[in-house]
Amino acid sequence: MENRLIASSSPHVRDAESTQSLMLDVIIALLPALVASIFYFGFNSMILVISAVVSAVVTEYACQKIMKRPITVTDLSAVVTGILLAFNLPSNAPWWVAVIGSAFAIAIVKQIFGGIGFNFMNPALAGRAFLVASWNPYL
Repeated sequence: MENRLIASSSPHVRDAESTQSLMLDVIIALLPALVASIFYFGFNSMILVISAVVSAVVTEYACQKIMKRPITVTDLSAVVTGILLAFNLPSNAPWWVAVIGSAFAIAIVKQIFGGIGFNFMNPALAGRAFLVASWNPYL
């Protein structure tokens, strides 16, 4: 009998936990940092988070609708991307910077490559890099 190693695609460990419950856990873990950011940096940090999250969710919905893919905005991954992008911006950044950065992160980095699990890099950090390259004086 021949011994062969079989390589298979990830994930190698299977679990009953859904993407939505995992992303909800991440959002809950980020809440203390959100409260601290509002306390230390003021109300503009809350505006950045809301702008980035709304933009990320709307962009994900629009991209999936245009590409005729199943709508997965309820898995909360776009919300996590929006929060992480807002946390990577300075608190005095204009709200439109967060909107453009999260739209880029979702549309170009995440959805073009197939959605969650297929992106080649972290969408929030790619959005931040795009913003630094495009509007450095605001950042």
